[in-house]
Amino acid sequence: MLEEKYPNDNSSNASVRYDVQKGRASKRTKQDRKLNGPPQNSQWIWLTPELLNSVAWRSMGINCFRFIFRLLIEHCNHKGLENGRLISTYKQLNEYGLTKSKIRKAIDEAEVLGLVRHKRGRKIEALNQPNSYRLTFYADDERGYATNEWKSVTKEKISKWREETGVNLQNRLNYKRNFKSKTPE
Repeated sequence: MLEEKYPNDNSSNASVRYDVQKGRASKRTKQDRKLNGPPQNSQWIWLTPELLNSVAWRSMGINCFRFIFRLLIEHCNHKGLENGRLISTYKQLNEYGLTKSKIRKAIDEAEVLGLVRHKRGRKIEALNQPNSYRLTFYADDERGYATNEWKSVTKEKISKWREETGVNLQNRLNYKRNFKSKTPE
């Protein structure tokens, strides 16, 4: 029965050999460029396969991921010309889906992974100056080229940072626990 269903006379698809083609099978047409190119009259970003396959990108937490993508949206909104001066307030990050208590940790994680550099804002008289950010995988206005700091990140560096932040978190929780127990009842 099986022999009738699957004849072994090399007529099945798996045994067909195709010639190896070198180069492109055909030239790219306008239609190809239109379908596979960036959208017309709309902002867009590019991410290289090297970045997407990097240790830094793959080891991002969900909050860091949201933070990076919020900065990418901000980068698009400025037509890619304001990298190094990207501003995203805590309120904007919170509206995008980051929990307010996790924003600082997400910024620190992105910085350790080499994906973002940031300058802390300050309060001058009555004016608040928000933090400004730079995506390291895009060129910025000061240096003129991408610094790609994420390329130097290794698994060992990430695990060491996670251990240190875990110890710091545990110390903080212990301090809060001890402080609460010492309060008079």
